[in-house]
Amino acid sequence: MMKPKGQTEHDEGMLEYLEDIIGSGRLKEPIELLCRRVEALNQQRGEKLNRVKLVEKEKDALEGEKNKAIEFLSLENEAFKKKNQICQYYIHDLQKRTQDMEAQKDKIQEDTKEINEKSTSLAEEMKEKNKALKDVEKQINKITKFIEENREKFTQLDLQDVDVREKLKHAKSKVKKLQKQLQKDKEKVEELRGVPANSQKIIDEATKKREILEKQKEKEEEKLKEVMDSLKKETQGLQEEKEGDLGAIDEKYDVAISSSCGALDHIVVDTIDTAQECVNFLKKQNVGVATFIGLDKMKVWEKGLNTIRTPENIPRLFDMVKVKDEHIRPAFYFALRDTLVADNLDQATRVAFQKDKRWRVVTLQGQIIEQSGTMTGGGGKVMKGRMGNSVVVEFSEKQLQDMEAKLRVDSEKATTIQDRKVHLEEELAKLRQSTREMKNTFEKYNASLQSLSEQEIHLKAQVKELEGNVAATAPDKKQQSQMEKTLENFRKEFEKAAEKAGKVETEVKRLHTLIVDINNHKLKAQQDKLDKINKEMDECVSSITKAQVSIKTADRNLKKAEETVVRTEKEMVDNDKSIEELSEDLKNLEEKATAVMNECKDAEGSLGEIQEKHKNLLQEIKAVQDKEHALQKDALNIRLKIEQIDGHIAEHQSKIKHWQKEISKLSLHKIEDNHEEVLPVLTQEELEAIKDPDQINNQIALLEAKSHEIKPNLGAIAEYKKKEELYLQRVAELDEITNERDRFRRAYEDLRKQRLNEFMAGFNVITNKLKENYQMLTLGGDAELELVDSLDPFSEGIMFSVRPPKKSWKKIFNLSGGEKTLSSLALVFALHHYKPTPLYFMDEIDAALDFKNVSIVAFYIYEQTKNAQFIIISLRNNMFEIADRLIGIYKTHNTTKSVATNPKIIASKGLAELGATQCA
Repeated sequence: MMKPKGQTEHDEGMLEYLEDIIGSGRLKEPIELLCRRVEALNQQRGEKLNRVKLVEKEKDALEGEKNKAIEFLSLENEAFKKKNQICQYYIHDLQKRTQDMEAQKDKIQEDTKEINEKSTSLAEEMKEKNKALKDVEKQINKITKFIEENREKFTQLDLQDVDVREKLKHAKSKVKKLQKQLQKDKEKVEELRGVPANSQKIIDEATKKREILEKQKEKEEEKLKEVMDSLKKETQGLQEEKEGDLGAIDEKYDVAISSSCGALDHIVVDTIDTAQECVNFLKKQNVGVATFIGLDKMKVWEKGLNTIRTPENIPRLFDMVKVKDEHIRPAFYFALRDTLVADNLDQATRVAFQKDKRWRVVTLQGQIIEQSGTMTGGGGKVMKGRMGNSVVVEFSEKQLQDMEAKLRVDSEKATTIQDRKVHLEEELAKLRQSTREMKNTFEKYNASLQSLSEQEIHLKAQVKELEGNVAATAPDKKQQSQMEKTLENFRKEFEKAAEKAGKVETEVKRLHTLIVDINNHKLKAQQDKLDKINKEMDECVSSITKAQVSIKTADRNLKKAEETVVRTEKEMVDNDKSIEELSEDLKNLEEKATAVMNECKDAEGSLGEIQEKHKNLLQEIKAVQDKEHALQKDALNIRLKIEQIDGHIAEHQSKIKHWQKEISKLSLHKIEDNHEEVLPVLTQEELEAIKDPDQINNQIALLEAKSHEIKPNLGAIAEYKKKEELYLQRVAELDEITNERDRFRRAYEDLRKQRLNEFMAGFNVITNKLKENYQMLTLGGDAELELVDSLDPFSEGIMFSVRPPKKSWKKIFNLSGGEKTLSSLALVFALHHYKPTPLYFMDEIDAALDFKNVSIVAFYIYEQTKNAQFIIISLRNNMFEIADRLIGIYKTHNTTKSVATNPKIIASKGLAELGATQCA
């Protein structure tokens, strides 16, 4: 049998076998390649990160020198600002003197009165023309602005028109939805009105059927009592019980003893002769098999009853068993020997493999380590309950009858409580559903309120009404809490009653099972009839309860549905009113837009006349300007008189240029991390405020002296900048390698997901077909492929679990030969279904099967020959007789020979000959 997963790279387990068939195994090598690539990139990224940290450390070491150089440059910048200030002061002073000389020159020009009068006249005329020009330009601007405003107003009206049309379109589409919803709600009302009549009909039919079944039950119980009385007489000679019922153990060790002691189901008798009589009785009655332990043969184990020393002083499982009768203790030692109990698998492994001796150890979780080193047990399903925590005592028939009566009363009470619980849970679920519906309705209307804020005035009345409905239909929290408390009290009472009934029922079942095991053939048929009647009665009660609940639920739902119809009709009326209002708004907007467009056209017509007037004014202003040019020629002679003044002005201008040149030599150093500064230009007020320029010169000298004392390393700034650039380069390289690592990691994760999805898709098809095939082959069994690790099927592999008909779930390697064959064939046929081929070869697949299963497999294979050809080697006649072509191999005179024939032709000829013989 295959293991769930190959233990080494070259081994093949169930996982590798299925993955090879499904085809997802092709992705395994690329995934491993990408994994190695991601690890390599992680290593490279670590190297890049170390480089970044090294450059960052070097950069930080230069920061002190850089700051010292920046301080030196800051002092020089301050000195340059002061020099700029004093130079601007000198320029301002010279400009002031130049203005004084200009005033003198203006005084000389006053002598030319005639020229000035003409100039004044022309200036007045120019002023009037300019004023008229400004008026015309104002008119043009006013009309232009009016046109632009109307165009903007038209745009706003157009947007409002679009908005109103959208709202109108939405309202019209809402009409269809509301009509459809109203029709649906009315249909629901009609449907709910018919529910009570149908449910009452079901209640009446179920009540009549229950009365008939109760009468049948009384008759069958009388028959069952007669069979029980007969059995009691036949089993009076049996005095002992199963070994598991003769002792008790703490609940802590229940799983350990149930998993490690297979002899708990053996029956203990006084002597070996009694055991032989029991065996003969079972054979004679043909009621099954049982294993017996004779106490007279157990005396050889009495020396092992004494306490022994164990590794780490862990307890011996035999010492934990409590018995009522000491003379049966050797039987328990025979079953358990020196098996030790460990808390967990780690301690069990440590204790089992001692240097001087090996021990058989079982953990509290049911994992077993044998003395040979093999390990069994554990898994998802553990074995427990094969021994109780108290010694079983015998009961008289009267006590058993009393307990059975009490069990029936408690069972009926538990059933009543359970029905009440189900009813309350249904009520609670409906209340919670109603709460969720009301909350959803409230949230829906809130969302509608936000999206339709422009229609808030029209919808206020509707919102208030809806909020009132929500508040009215909200569940009563106090009532809900009270019902939950009542439900919890009923649940506690049910659990207590169930626990008490469980203990009694367990004892009754034990006694019942003991009797049934001995004479199963006499009691089973009668008990089956009684169980069938009880089951049908339970179904009747369930049908009545469901029908009653349906009537109550239909009444509530009918009321809600009718309220929904009323709300929908009101909403349709409100929507029709909204459509009328929106249509009226659309008409008003169209009228306003037409009026705005007409006003805009009138304004554009008057704009042309004003623009022509503006053109004429510009021509008149040009004529006045020509006259002024003529007067300027006359003023040329006056300029000769002020040439001397101009000479002095030129000298001052030369000095001004000198100081401006000095200012141009000044430039502020650009300092890192600071905004780029420029030399400020002083305002008139700031220049006038300077009273003592010598004070500024003294400040300049002091700043220069401080800067000479610093003696900085100006190269440190460049070196720091170089290191900073290298640092940014290293960071960029780190980001690049990180992005590449992330890209490969994403590719790795995508391939892993692709492999998992492909494998799980094929796995689900195969396991579903496996279950279907096994149920078909075994007529009621079950089989499935289980993921050992449901989160990652590739980590632990796949386990093949099988449940033969009327048996428990087992791993495939725990099955018999025939069961293994059927399980394997079911898997093979499932794989054929998943990946079909035109030709199959099978060698003696029916060797371990009985006649019935061979026929089932043969007819299944015959059905599959519709789409494929099967070549099968078989020695079973009910397999090869249904073949389309049969090739027989035989040997005579030490020579192997073969013969080919068609079984169907032979069968038809035989039937023909038989018919001819009968006719003759």
